[in-house]
Amino acid sequence: MLSQRALLLQNSFKNILHRYASSSTTSLVNVSTSHDNQICRIKLNNPRQRNILSFAMMNDLMKAIVENEQRSRVIILTAGDQTVFSSGHSLKELAELSKKNASASVFDRCTELMLKVRHLSIPVIAEVFGLAAAAGCQLVASCDIVVAGENASFSVPGVKHGLFCITPAVAVRESITNPKLSSLMLYTGEPISAKEAYEHGLVSRIVGENDLERETNKIAEQICAHSRPVVAVGKKYLQMKDEKDNLLNDYKIATQGMVENLHLKDTQYGLESFIKKTRPVWSHQNDTI
Repeated sequence: MLSQRALLLQNSFKNILHRYASSSTTSLVNVSTSHDNQICRIKLNNPRQRNILSFAMMNDLMKAIVENEQRSRVIILTAGDQTVFSSGHSLKELAELSKKNASASVFDRCTELMLKVRHLSIPVIAEVFGLAAAAGCQLVASCDIVVAGENASFSVPGVKHGLFCITPAVAVRESITNPKLSSLMLYTGEPISAKEAYEHGLVSRIVGENDLERETNKIAEQICAHSRPVVAVGKKYLQMKDEKDNLLNDYKIATQGMVENLHLKDTQYGLESFIKKTRPVWSHQNDTI
């Protein structure tokens, strides 16, 4: 049996996660359907916070995806014409949770979301108008098809803030055919353009920004013209072919890396600087918290 102290710690941990996992009564995503409810659009709708993949946002996304999988033929993930598709995890949330030894829960939930998108029985299309960064880029890379506006950009900039994008790298390095390009992105934190992303396999098609929604809907309608079980079995075996290694295990290892990274004092300096909007000063020491 658990000791009283262990039970108190367990309940405290649950309360912490519940606080972060709960959004307001208004969902952080908007859901709409078209084409006789066969096409489901899930719109990330927290522009004030650059559509961060907070615990609450990931929960709302997961809920919307699960609720619409069986009734839909295609799911489109979009942020409409917002300048940021998603800026990735909430660094403020991670900074707070790391001090409570609860940060792994965020990466575990993120892994569940990414694998759900990958293993969904219907195709998922990412429609990217603006910037997809860090875990936002990871979400895009996890989709089956990516349609990007000509001014879209993609980055994994965590290294700039002291938190290397280890978990986003799992999906990004799998999607980008040039491993040297993904390494360049990860080590410098600099973005690539939609054109570069298309040339190296991250993006399926680039269109003018005014044509983005129209082109995405056209692709979705083409998919809807085909047999649902045929598409489902095709996706199942495409994923089996692509995932030569154990993707879940890759994410487990990457999560360990993210948690280890968060325990570095330099990481805490970086996150604090990001929150305060100041330039980080690195110690370059292996000191941990």
